[in-house]
Amino acid sequence: MSLTDRFLHPIRSHPYLLIFAYFLVFCGCLSYPTIHFTSNTDSSFVAPTDSLSGTAQDVYSSIYGDSGKSIIVTVSVPEGEDVTTSSDAADFTSNLISWSANVTQSCPTISESTSYFTLAAQGLTELGLNYVSSSKSTTFTYITYTCPITNTYVSDLRSYVNSNCPLTLTCGSTGIELFQIDILEGVENDLSRMDTTILPLALLTLAVVLGSLPIMLIPILNILITVTLSFGLMYPVTLSMQVVSFTPSVMMSLIIAMSIDYSLFLLSRVQDEISMGRTTHSSVRNMVEHAGHTIIASGSTLCVCFCGMLFFPMDMLRSVGVGATVSILVALGVNLTLTPAILYTGLGEKLLRPGRGCAKVCCAEEGTTRGVGTMVKREIEKEKNEGDERLLSGFEPQSSIDRYNRIDSELMYKSFWYRMARVLLQPKYGVPILLACVGLMMPVCVHFVDLKTSIGFDLLLPSASESIETFDDIGELFGEGTLSPYKILFDGPGPVTTAEAFDVMHEVVHELNKLPATSELTSFAGIAYLGGFQVNHTEYEAALLCGIECGKNFPDPGPQEEAAFQAARSLTALSESVNSPSGNATFTTVILNVDPFSNDGTQWLVDARSAIDGLKSSGALKDIEVYLCDGAGIEYDAVAQVYEVFPTLITATLVTVFVLMGVFFRSVIVPIRSVVSIALTLMFVFGLTVLVYQDGAFEFMDLACFSKTGYISWLPPVMTFSIVVGLGLDYDVFLISRVLEFRLDGYDSDSSVLAGIWKTGSVITCAGIIMGLAFAGLLMSEELLLNQTAFILVVSVLVDTFVVRTVLVPILLGVTEKYSWWPRALPAETVNLKNGENGAQMLGADDLDLGAQKETERI
Repeated sequence: MSLTDRFLHPIRSHPYLLIFAYFLVFCGCLSYPTIHFTSNTDSSFVAPTDSLSGTAQDVYSSIYGDSGKSIIVTVSVPEGEDVTTSSDAADFTSNLISWSANVTQSCPTISESTSYFTLAAQGLTELGLNYVSSSKSTTFTYITYTCPITNTYVSDLRSYVNSNCPLTLTCGSTGIELFQIDILEGVENDLSRMDTTILPLALLTLAVVLGSLPIMLIPILNILITVTLSFGLMYPVTLSMQVVSFTPSVMMSLIIAMSIDYSLFLLSRVQDEISMGRTTHSSVRNMVEHAGHTIIASGSTLCVCFCGMLFFPMDMLRSVGVGATVSILVALGVNLTLTPAILYTGLGEKLLRPGRGCAKVCCAEEGTTRGVGTMVKREIEKEKNEGDERLLSGFEPQSSIDRYNRIDSELMYKSFWYRMARVLLQPKYGVPILLACVGLMMPVCVHFVDLKTSIGFDLLLPSASESIETFDDIGELFGEGTLSPYKILFDGPGPVTTAEAFDVMHEVVHELNKLPATSELTSFAGIAYLGGFQVNHTEYEAALLCGIECGKNFPDPGPQEEAAFQAARSLTALSESVNSPSGNATFTTVILNVDPFSNDGTQWLVDARSAIDGLKSSGALKDIEVYLCDGAGIEYDAVAQVYEVFPTLITATLVTVFVLMGVFFRSVIVPIRSVVSIALTLMFVFGLTVLVYQDGAFEFMDLACFSKTGYISWLPPVMTFSIVVGLGLDYDVFLISRVLEFRLDGYDSDSSVLAGIWKTGSVITCAGIIMGLAFAGLLMSEELLLNQTAFILVVSVLVDTFVVRTVLVPILLGVTEKYSWWPRALPAETVNLKNGENGAQMLGADDLDLGAQKETERI
């Protein structure tokens, strides 16, 4: 018993049991894990081990404890009014702070809120003005919290702000946790959009190719089971590692694309077998043995590529690799087991050979499959109608297989695919076309070296989300660094309130003040700098002596005296919040005038670290350790580590692809051609991505998904590399497997290519269209990150489908001819299709079904 027979035996013996088992799994996953998978995802960054930001965070936490998370709530009055005198703004802010304190009172550390009104109530009006815009039309409340039920608190806070904001005011809220919520809502919208638009289009395309609506029940069931089981399996993964929020969107696109592709290759093969007149079991067996082997080779290679992402030093990227691998493995398993199980049932028999009523209603062909099967059936019916007259004249009836081969041969010689391949296989035409294609692609390819990445939040968030709109407003009114300020932590062996320590703080700020993003002293706030002025040690000591009540009992202070009292009270209040309990550490807050996550912001981080290192090397820091905390430090270091590993991953992936393709096809030439074609696709795709998103090549379309951003989000290149490589191999494996199948049946080099392209041309093209549609669903996303990801994937699929597989691979096979499979041993060449172009049958020779005779000799 062959391996295929051993695999199919339990499925054929108990098809209903297997189907019932899938039903139980479907219900079990849908009851809890599947529906909770998306809500358990997370897009936050974790400080990399041994990184500068990780060390700084550890030191800060050891001194001050968990700094918690923050939310900013903005309140604006109509233009021309003063928010500082608005009773509605004061009452709303007071009620908001009270509500927040009540909600979080059960948490280990309750929320702390700071606003203009709370500071003014303490006599710290000047300090409070830092929370008011220059036009005095807007103020904000800064809330920090360490509540374990973060998402609930944040969602409730947003709801409170939106429902209790007075009609005379405009209110908004933003923060990292609100970003997370908006990202999740965007993912859910993306999934809904794919379910309602992309999936029906993909299924409709599949139905057109297969020519039968009844048989569409199989891919629909496959997709339902695959989605439910894949999402269900990923739920426990979210409990043990961080799974990034857009993983479900990527998984859904892959499941739609690959599940439909696998169904297409399996069902088109079984339809061919049925058209030849074979029994259901024989047809299913050949389907699994040949098409099944092909999709296993393809899926295995894809999984290996995706597993490469597990070597990235970041959970959010590893989670995409895990999700993609799970999706492919489940799609493979479901298609290879559920499809034959259904076909072995009475229902499957009706799907393959629909009755008259079903055929009329469902646009199918009664008793057979459409295409060649229809032509064979009609020819047999015609002969029956003509009766015995043809037999008396010497006519001998043909078997269904003979009829199929003859009709298929006639169709092949007239087809576009055969004629095109015939031209491409001739070096005098093929080589110039190859050079022309490469020549046209190279001007785009060269731009891939110009790719610039960014860790900016604007690419991660839905463009119309409330949190990003409020974030943009804060950036315009208060500075883009307000939401994510840096802290310069000064950690000394003794008190940091000495004159010597103040000199160190002044030296550090003086150096950082030279950088463009902190060119104004107003960017710095701490015990050594306040309100844009430097505070010396003597002034600080005097302020502490005067204390928090400084000047409150002074009768009728003049403007100069009041300013001095305000400064003293502000310094006293500030020292209580920034100095550590031991007095051996303090920090200065730094608000950049640019977005800390933009390229200008990360450049500031690099330059600031370099400046601090320079001061340390010169001995200017004395024995005080200086750290840069918060801001974009964690994100920058995490991404930097990823891109340090990325070149190694690229090399390892391509080497792995080379080895796998060599093992699958027992050839050296096949993997060389595959790696070269993949490299060309990668360069073209990333070059075009640079032209579109960095240079604005598609701006004339006025589409948000193609809008110029000036840079590429850091995620798409590292996330899509493995996917592009896997997809590039996908159709290569489909085509080459069929070509090799014919070559092993005795076809000569050119004939095997001609037959392989004829048999797979329309199927692979439709599969590419389906996959392009699946990934194009992400172009409708409101997140630029997913737009850029989708663009890379869609372009790679189209290039692989219509250029590499259609043009370049046939030409290269024609150039290498008999060496295409070297060093694999091949049978003698006994079939030449070119000899049959004037009427001979496709398979020629004495045996019209060499493929059937040599079933045990296939791959």
